[in-house]
Amino acid sequence: MRRIPYGPVRDGWRLTNFSLGLTYNDTELPDGTMHSYWQEGPYYDFTEAEIEELETATTVLHAMCLEAGDWMVKQCPRLTRQGRRDGYLASVCSPQSCFLARIGIPEFAHEQIIRTWFDGDAETWTHEDKDLDLRFPPQTPDYSPSVYGRFDLWYNGAGSTPRLLEFNAQTPTSLVEAAVIQWHWADQTNLTKHPWRQWNSIHDRLVGWEAADGEPANPGAWRRNIAKLREARPWLPAKPKIFFAYETSETTGEDRMNVAYLMATAEEAGFPVELIAMSQIGWDVAGDRVVFVPGPGQDHKAEPIDVIFMLYPWEWFWNEEGGKAFFRNMADPSKRGTVWIEPPYTAALLGNKALLPVLWKLFGDDPERSKYLLPAYFAESSSAAKLTSYAKKPVWGREGGSVTLIKDGAVLTDNPSEYGADGHYVVQQLLELPSFDGLEGVVHPVIGSWLIDGEPAGMGIREGLGTEGLVTKDQCNFLPHTIGAD
Repeated sequence: MRRIPYGPVRDGWRLTNFSLGLTYNDTELPDGTMHSYWQEGPYYDFTEAEIEELETATTVLHAMCLEAGDWMVKQCPRLTRQGRRDGYLASVCSPQSCFLARIGIPEFAHEQIIRTWFDGDAETWTHEDKDLDLRFPPQTPDYSPSVYGRFDLWYNGAGSTPRLLEFNAQTPTSLVEAAVIQWHWADQTNLTKHPWRQWNSIHDRLVGWEAADGEPANPGAWRRNIAKLREARPWLPAKPKIFFAYETSETTGEDRMNVAYLMATAEEAGFPVELIAMSQIGWDVAGDRVVFVPGPGQDHKAEPIDVIFMLYPWEWFWNEEGGKAFFRNMADPSKRGTVWIEPPYTAALLGNKALLPVLWKLFGDDPERSKYLLPAYFAESSSAAKLTSYAKKPVWGREGGSVTLIKDGAVLTDNPSEYGADGHYVVQQLLELPSFDGLEGVVHPVIGSWLIDGEPAGMGIREGLGTEGLVTKDQCNFLPHTIGAD
């Protein structure tokens, strides 16, 4: 792993990147200067062995996260038949008795988090344990697709071991630049003759590819997941319409373009699609279901939503007015409730920082798996109090918001924000990001390792400058990469 500071600069690269979807590259800073998110010129180069190490780490970490999710849902009283009966009219979950309640998830959401977690597991529907009711609802199998996610990893090249910093499991962005922009950059600069050129099969794994040399074709994440969904919900048409929703209050256009790119891959995979705003997701009281509400100038009526992808945090959704109705709609697949991509469990079990202490609790004593982790604890625990160098992170947070780095008992850097107001924090043993020399000073890269349908699919690199760059924020740069550059 090496940083090349003086790579080629393509003529018209800004216009090229814009035309490919990077419409949110330039940002005006408070001092009036312009900041370019994409860095044209510098790039990182990896050996094939380093890429294989990152791919292995991603595979192992994903398997560990699935085990951690199993552990979390088993800490909820509503998993048991008795818990479901007792909780019909009264609360059975408290921070003392339930892991989900401990991290601030409202109880009305717990059953659907658990149900969507077990969807698609054949053993779920034949489980005969008298105490555990793993069927949500009983004897009605369903499927809750999860298409993508991204691990943020510490890595310093050969001789080091990738370490998990966090899992962006529900709303990861930087997808356009990782899947499309850097792929075209590698094609246009032609810096390497290596057959891999770049670790980047994101687009192909979403869309699929045709068979060659007698090998079976890969249908891609969209076709594979929708096919499984139709097995569980046979009333859906062969090609159900997929809505794609984004939050219009995000003014840079980043959310819109990430959602639009995912929508384009679903359309390329053969499905009808429609891009909508989060504010256009409505509730039909008479029909008791989720609908798309057309905006001004759209003359068609409200349309039922069978399948929808939304780039919007579930922890916002379930705390907003009306959230209970959407979770009730999910409760019984036989009533044709809406299917959400990504499903609620991606936020509740995987996409928040509470995952980190659970992983360490389960695998901290396993040398083959703990090597990919950093010791992590809930901030109020006695183990956390013993750490003198650590990262303090809000359980519910994004883009480095409210992350504080402590080194030898003193603040190294922090990033105040609105996240963490609920008081839910974890601490993770400090491992400072690697340092490389950049034109403007010392820079610190973090590896974004992408998963498509649970499989390693590629990499994007974000880079911060100076001490403040030890926490990766929204204005940190994106740099492309190669394998075996000349």
